Amino acid sequence: MPHLSSETTFLKKVHQKLGAIPLTTSLLLNFLRLSSVTPSHTNKMADDPWQRAYDFAVQVARKAGAEIRKAGESEIRVMTKSSTVDLVTKTDERVEKIIIGSLKEEFGEGTHCFIGEESVAKGEPCILTDKPTWIIDPVDGTTNFVHGFPFVAVSIAFAVNKELEFGVIYSCLEDKMYKARKGKGAFCDEEQIQVSDVKDINKSIIISEHGTDRTKEKVTKIFSTMQKILCIPVHGLRGSGTAATNMCLVATGAVEAFFEIGIHCWDIAAGAVIVKEAGGILLDVDGGPFDLMSRRMVSANNDIIANRIIKEIEIFPAVRDDAPIQKK
Repeated sequence: MPHLSSETTFLKKVHQKLGAIPLTTSLLLNFLRLSSVTPSHTNKMADDPWQRAYDFAVQVARKAGAEIRKAGESEIRVMTKSSTVDLVTKTDERVEKIIIGSLKEEFGEGTHCFIGEESVAKGEPCILTDKPTWIIDPVDGTTNFVHGFPFVAVSIAFAVNKELEFGVIYSCLEDKMYKARKGKGAFCDEEQIQVSDVKDINKSIIISEHGTDRTKEKVTKIFSTMQKILCIPVHGLRGSGTAATNMCLVATGAVEAFFEIGIHCWDIAAGAVIVKEAGGILLDVDGGPFDLMSRRMVSANNDIIANRIIKEIEIFPAVRDDAPIQKK
Protein backbone atom coordinates (compact mmCIF):
# COMPACT_ATOMS: atom_id res chain seq x y z
CA MET A 1 0.00 0.00 0.00
CA PRO A 2 1.43 3.44 -0.95
CA HIS A 3 2.86 5.60 1.85
CA LEU A 4 2.29 2.83 4.37
CA SER A 5 5.57 3.54 6.21
CA SER A 6 4.81 7.20 7.01
CA GLU A 7 1.24 6.41 8.17
CA THR A 8 2.56 3.46 10.21
CA THR A 9 5.08 5.73 11.92
CA PHE A 10 2.27 8.16 12.80
CA LEU A 11 0.11 5.39 14.25
CA LYS A 12 3.02 3.99 16.26
CA LYS A 13 3.49 7.41 17.85
CA VAL A 14 -0.20 7.49 18.76
CA HIS A 15 0.11 3.96 20.15
CA GLN A 16 3.06 4.99 22.33
CA LYS A 17 0.97 7.76 23.84
CA LEU A 18 -2.03 5.46 24.49
CA GLY A 19 -0.04 2.38 25.43
CA ALA A 20 -3.10 0.14 25.80
CA ILE A 21 -4.16 -1.24 22.42
CA PRO A 22 -2.00 -3.94 20.79
CA LEU A 23 -0.82 -2.57 17.44
CA THR A 24 -1.12 -5.12 14.65
CA THR A 25 -0.79 -5.05 10.89
CA SER A 26 -4.52 -5.84 10.68
CA LEU A 27 -5.37 -2.84 12.84
CA LEU A 28 -3.18 -0.59 10.69
CA LEU A 29 -4.74 -1.78 7.44
CA ASN A 30 -8.31 -1.42 8.76
CA PHE A 31 -7.57 2.12 9.91
CA LEU A 32 -6.13 3.03 6.52
CA ARG A 33 -9.08 1.50 4.67
CA LEU A 34 -11.55 3.51 6.77
CA SER A 35 -9.51 6.65 6.19
CA SER A 36 -9.63 6.17 2.43
CA VAL A 37 -13.32 5.19 2.26
CA THR A 38 -14.82 8.00 4.31
CA PRO A 39 -14.02 10.93 1.97
CA SER A 40 -15.33 9.13 -1.14
CA HIS A 41 -18.51 8.14 0.71
CA THR A 42 -19.00 11.76 1.76
CA ASN A 43 -18.48 12.95 -1.80
CA LYS A 44 -20.98 10.39 -3.08
CA MET A 45 -23.62 11.65 -0.66
CA ALA A 46 -22.89 15.24 -1.65
CA ASP A 47 -23.31 14.37 -5.33
CA ASP A 48 -26.62 12.60 -4.62
CA PRO A 49 -28.63 15.06 -2.51
CA TRP A 50 -32.03 13.37 -2.89
CA GLN A 51 -31.10 9.82 -1.84
CA ARG A 52 -32.15 10.53 1.73
CA ALA A 53 -35.51 11.88 0.55
CA TYR A 54 -36.02 8.82 -1.67
CA ASP A 55 -35.24 6.37 1.12
CA PHE A 56 -37.50 8.24 3.52
CA ALA A 57 -40.35 8.30 0.98
CA VAL A 58 -40.25 4.50 0.86
CA GLN A 59 -40.52 4.36 4.66
CA VAL A 60 -43.41 6.83 4.73
CA ALA A 61 -45.29 5.02 1.94
CA ARG A 62 -45.08 1.78 3.90
CA LYS A 63 -46.27 3.54 7.06
CA ALA A 64 -49.21 5.07 5.17
CA GLY A 65 -50.08 1.71 3.65
CA ALA A 66 -50.24 0.13 7.09
CA GLU A 67 -52.73 2.82 8.12
CA ILE A 68 -54.89 2.08 5.06
CA ARG A 69 -54.90 -1.66 5.82
CA LYS A 70 -55.83 -0.93 9.42
CA ALA A 71 -58.76 1.24 8.30
CA GLY A 72 -59.89 -1.41 5.84
CA GLU A 73 -59.80 -4.19 8.42
CA SER A 74 -61.40 -2.35 11.34
CA GLU A 75 -63.70 0.28 9.83
CA ILE A 76 -65.12 -1.03 6.55
CA ARG A 77 -66.59 -4.08 8.28
CA VAL A 78 -68.89 -1.94 10.41
CA MET A 79 -69.74 0.88 8.01
CA THR A 80 -73.19 1.45 6.58
CA LYS A 81 -73.87 2.46 2.99
CA SER A 82 -74.53 6.07 4.04
CA SER A 83 -71.16 6.32 5.78
CA THR A 84 -69.05 5.24 2.79
CA VAL A 85 -68.11 8.73 1.62
CA ASP A 86 -67.28 9.88 5.16
CA LEU A 87 -65.04 6.86 5.74
CA VAL A 88 -63.11 7.39 2.52
CA THR A 89 -62.70 11.10 3.22
CA LYS A 90 -61.49 10.49 6.76
CA THR A 91 -59.05 7.80 5.67
CA ASP A 92 -57.69 9.95 2.81
CA GLU A 93 -57.26 12.94 5.11
CA ARG A 94 -55.67 10.89 7.90
CA VAL A 95 -53.19 9.17 5.57
CA GLU A 96 -52.25 12.42 3.80
CA LYS A 97 -51.71 14.04 7.20
CA ILE A 98 -49.41 11.17 8.19
CA ILE A 99 -47.39 11.51 4.97
CA ILE A 100 -47.04 15.31 4.96
CA GLY A 101 -46.50 15.45 8.72
CA SER A 102 -43.71 12.85 8.51
CA LEU A 103 -42.02 14.70 5.63
CA LYS A 104 -42.17 18.06 7.42
CA GLU A 105 -40.76 16.53 10.58
CA GLU A 106 -37.89 14.93 8.66
CA PHE A 107 -36.96 17.83 6.37
CA GLY A 108 -38.18 20.86 8.28
CA GLU A 109 -41.19 23.13 8.03
CA GLY A 110 -41.19 25.38 4.98
CA THR A 111 -38.28 23.69 3.17
CA HIS A 112 -40.43 21.74 0.69
CA CYS A 113 -43.75 22.31 -1.09
CA PHE A 114 -46.66 19.86 -1.24
CA ILE A 115 -49.35 18.97 -3.77
CA GLY A 116 -51.80 16.51 -2.25
CA GLU A 117 -55.19 15.29 -3.40
CA GLU A 118 -56.94 16.16 -0.15
CA SER A 119 -55.17 19.51 0.20
CA VAL A 120 -56.18 20.56 -3.31
CA ALA A 121 -59.75 19.43 -2.63
CA LYS A 122 -59.80 21.89 0.27
CA GLY A 123 -58.73 24.76 -1.98
CA GLU A 124 -54.92 24.65 -1.85
CA PRO A 125 -53.31 25.64 -5.18
CA CYS A 126 -52.02 22.92 -7.47
CA ILE A 127 -48.98 24.71 -8.86
CA LEU A 128 -45.66 23.05 -9.62
CA THR A 129 -42.76 25.45 -9.04
CA ASP A 130 -38.97 25.08 -9.13
CA LYS A 131 -38.93 24.39 -5.37
CA PRO A 132 -38.58 20.82 -4.07
CA THR A 133 -42.16 19.54 -4.23
CA TRP A 134 -43.87 16.37 -3.02
CA ILE A 135 -46.84 15.19 -5.11
CA ILE A 136 -49.02 12.86 -3.07
CA ASP A 137 -52.06 10.63 -3.53
CA PRO A 138 -52.65 9.14 -0.09
CA VAL A 139 -55.21 6.55 -1.21
CA ASP A 140 -55.29 5.89 -4.94
CA GLY A 141 -58.24 3.58 -5.58
CA THR A 142 -60.75 4.78 -2.99
CA THR A 143 -63.66 2.86 -4.57
CA ASN A 144 -61.53 -0.29 -4.51
CA PHE A 145 -60.74 0.45 -0.85
CA VAL A 146 -64.41 0.64 0.11
CA HIS A 147 -65.29 -2.60 -1.69
CA GLY A 148 -62.20 -4.54 -0.65
CA PHE A 149 -61.04 -4.82 -4.26
CA PRO A 150 -57.33 -5.61 -3.83
CA PHE A 151 -55.71 -2.68 -5.65
CA VAL A 152 -55.14 0.33 -3.42
CA ALA A 153 -51.96 2.36 -3.56
CA VAL A 154 -50.04 5.11 -1.81
CA SER A 155 -48.38 7.30 -4.43
CA ILE A 156 -45.53 9.70 -3.56
CA ALA A 157 -43.46 11.62 -6.12
CA PHE A 158 -40.77 14.27 -5.70
CA ALA A 159 -39.94 17.03 -8.17
CA VAL A 160 -37.24 19.72 -8.28
CA ASN A 161 -37.13 22.50 -10.87
CA LYS A 162 -40.38 21.05 -12.26
CA GLU A 163 -38.56 17.79 -13.06
CA LEU A 164 -39.61 14.53 -11.43
CA GLU A 165 -36.70 13.09 -9.45
CA PHE A 166 -38.26 9.91 -8.06
CA GLY A 167 -41.51 8.07 -7.52
CA VAL A 168 -42.69 5.57 -4.92
CA ILE A 169 -45.91 3.54 -5.19
CA TYR A 170 -46.88 1.13 -2.45
CA SER A 171 -49.64 -1.31 -3.45
CA CYS A 172 -50.54 -1.85 0.16
CA LEU A 173 -53.03 -4.72 -0.09
CA GLU A 174 -50.60 -6.66 -2.29
CA ASP A 175 -47.65 -5.53 -0.15
CA LYS A 176 -45.61 -4.55 -3.23
CA MET A 177 -43.28 -1.54 -3.19
CA TYR A 178 -42.61 0.00 -6.60
CA LYS A 179 -39.93 2.69 -6.76
CA ALA A 180 -37.66 4.50 -9.18
CA ARG A 181 -35.13 7.31 -9.27
CA LYS A 182 -34.29 9.31 -12.36
CA GLY A 183 -31.44 7.59 -14.17
CA LYS A 184 -31.21 4.68 -11.71
CA GLY A 185 -33.79 2.15 -12.90
CA ALA A 186 -37.14 0.95 -11.57
CA PHE A 187 -37.79 -1.74 -8.98
CA CYS A 188 -40.55 -3.80 -7.43
CA ASP A 189 -39.30 -4.38 -3.91
CA GLU A 190 -35.61 -5.06 -4.66
CA GLU A 191 -36.06 -6.66 -8.09
CA GLN A 192 -35.43 -4.49 -11.14
CA ILE A 193 -38.39 -4.28 -13.50
CA GLN A 194 -38.69 -3.58 -17.23
CA VAL A 195 -41.49 -2.97 -19.72
CA SER A 196 -42.41 -5.70 -22.18
CA ASP A 197 -40.78 -5.93 -25.61
CA VAL A 198 -44.09 -6.50 -27.47
CA LYS A 199 -44.39 -4.37 -30.62
CA ASP A 200 -47.37 -6.09 -32.21
CA ILE A 201 -50.55 -4.31 -31.09
CA ASN A 202 -52.53 -7.51 -31.72
CA LYS A 203 -50.51 -9.24 -29.01
CA SER A 204 -50.87 -6.49 -26.43
CA ILE A 205 -53.00 -5.91 -23.35
CA ILE A 206 -54.15 -2.33 -22.85
CA ILE A 207 -55.33 -0.91 -19.54
CA SER A 208 -57.58 2.09 -18.94
CA GLU A 209 -60.29 3.48 -16.66
CA HIS A 210 -63.67 5.11 -17.19
CA GLY A 211 -62.99 7.76 -14.56
CA THR A 212 -65.42 9.39 -12.15
CA ASP A 213 -67.19 11.80 -14.52
CA ARG A 214 -70.55 10.30 -15.49
CA THR A 215 -71.68 12.93 -17.99
CA LYS A 216 -73.15 11.12 -21.00
CA GLU A 217 -70.90 12.82 -23.57
CA LYS A 218 -67.67 11.83 -21.81
CA VAL A 219 -68.81 8.30 -20.98
CA THR A 220 -69.80 7.79 -24.62
CA LYS A 221 -66.35 8.89 -25.85
CA ILE A 222 -64.55 6.75 -23.27
CA PHE A 223 -66.39 3.57 -24.24
CA SER A 224 -66.20 4.38 -27.94
CA THR A 225 -62.42 4.58 -27.58
CA MET A 226 -62.32 1.30 -25.70
CA GLN A 227 -64.46 -0.38 -28.35
CA LYS A 228 -62.20 0.82 -31.17
CA ILE A 229 -59.05 -0.33 -29.39
CA LEU A 230 -60.58 -3.70 -28.52
CA CYS A 231 -61.54 -4.18 -32.19
CA ILE A 232 -58.03 -3.42 -33.58
CA PRO A 233 -57.93 -6.16 -32.18
CA VAL A 234 -55.82 -6.38 -29.02
CA HIS A 235 -55.48 -9.34 -26.67
CA GLY A 236 -57.60 -7.59 -24.08
CA LEU A 237 -58.59 -4.49 -22.12
CA ARG A 238 -58.14 -4.30 -18.38
CA GLY A 239 -58.54 -1.86 -15.49
CA SER A 240 -57.33 -2.13 -11.89
CA GLY A 241 -59.24 0.90 -10.60
CA THR A 242 -56.08 2.83 -9.72
CA ALA A 243 -53.90 4.82 -12.09
CA ALA A 244 -50.81 4.28 -9.95
CA THR A 245 -51.18 0.49 -10.11
CA ASN A 246 -51.95 0.65 -13.84
CA MET A 247 -48.64 2.42 -14.47
CA CYS A 248 -46.79 -0.15 -12.40
CA LEU A 249 -48.35 -2.89 -14.53
CA VAL A 250 -46.92 -1.16 -17.61
CA ALA A 251 -43.53 -0.91 -15.90
CA THR A 252 -43.43 -4.63 -15.03
CA GLY A 253 -44.45 -5.71 -18.54
CA ALA A 254 -47.78 -7.18 -17.43
CA VAL A 255 -49.56 -4.85 -19.87
CA GLU A 256 -48.28 -2.87 -22.82
CA ALA A 257 -50.00 0.49 -22.27
CA PHE A 258 -52.23 2.59 -20.04
CA PHE A 259 -54.15 5.66 -21.15
CA GLU A 260 -56.67 7.95 -19.51
CA ILE A 261 -58.19 11.41 -19.73
CA GLY A 262 -59.34 13.07 -16.51
CA ILE A 263 -56.63 11.79 -14.15
CA HIS A 264 -54.75 14.20 -11.87
CA CYS A 265 -51.06 14.87 -11.38
CA TRP A 266 -51.04 13.08 -8.01
CA ASP A 267 -52.44 9.96 -9.70
CA ILE A 268 -49.58 9.63 -12.19
CA ALA A 269 -46.50 11.58 -11.00
CA ALA A 270 -44.82 8.67 -9.21
CA GLY A 271 -45.87 6.23 -11.92
CA ALA A 272 -44.40 8.46 -14.61
CA VAL A 273 -40.92 8.05 -13.10
CA ILE A 274 -41.37 4.31 -12.64
CA VAL A 275 -42.56 3.71 -16.23
CA LYS A 276 -39.78 5.82 -17.72
CA GLU A 277 -37.06 4.17 -15.62
CA ALA A 278 -38.44 0.75 -16.63
CA GLY A 279 -37.80 1.66 -20.26
CA GLY A 280 -41.27 2.92 -21.18
CA ILE A 281 -42.48 6.17 -22.72
CA LEU A 282 -44.99 8.89 -21.79
CA LEU A 283 -47.01 10.91 -24.28
CA ASP A 284 -50.03 13.17 -24.42
CA VAL A 285 -53.14 11.54 -25.83
CA ASP A 286 -52.71 13.64 -28.99
CA GLY A 287 -49.18 12.29 -29.49
CA GLY A 288 -47.43 15.38 -28.14
CA PRO A 289 -45.07 15.61 -25.16
CA PHE A 290 -46.27 14.38 -21.77
CA ASP A 291 -47.54 17.20 -19.56
CA LEU A 292 -47.99 16.28 -15.89
CA MET A 293 -50.64 18.95 -15.31
CA SER A 294 -52.72 18.29 -18.44
CA ARG A 295 -54.82 15.47 -16.91
CA ARG A 296 -54.30 13.26 -19.97
CA MET A 297 -51.65 10.68 -20.70
CA VAL A 298 -50.55 7.58 -22.54
CA SER A 299 -47.85 5.44 -20.94
CA ALA A 300 -46.55 2.52 -22.97
CA ASN A 301 -43.73 0.07 -23.43
CA ASN A 302 -42.70 1.68 -26.75
CA ASP A 303 -43.75 4.32 -29.28
CA ILE A 304 -45.18 1.74 -31.72
CA ILE A 305 -47.84 0.62 -29.24
CA ALA A 306 -48.42 4.16 -27.95
CA ASN A 307 -48.97 5.72 -31.36
CA ARG A 308 -51.28 2.93 -32.48
CA ILE A 309 -53.50 3.51 -29.45
CA ILE A 310 -53.43 7.28 -29.91
CA LYS A 311 -55.05 6.86 -33.35
CA GLU A 312 -58.16 5.48 -31.65
CA ILE A 313 -58.52 7.86 -28.68
CA GLU A 314 -61.51 10.19 -28.79
CA ILE A 315 -60.31 13.26 -26.91
CA PHE A 316 -62.59 15.30 -24.67
CA PRO A 317 -61.70 18.40 -22.59
CA ALA A 318 -60.32 18.20 -19.06
CA VAL A 319 -59.52 21.27 -16.96
CA ARG A 320 -55.79 21.41 -16.20
CA ASP A 321 -54.67 20.77 -12.63
CA ASP A 322 -52.78 24.09 -12.59
CA ALA A 323 -55.68 26.12 -14.02
CA PRO A 324 -56.60 29.20 -11.92
CA ILE A 325 -59.18 28.41 -9.27
CA GLN A 326 -62.56 29.79 -10.27
CA LYS A 327 -64.01 32.04 -7.61
CA LYS A 328 -67.65 31.41 -6.78
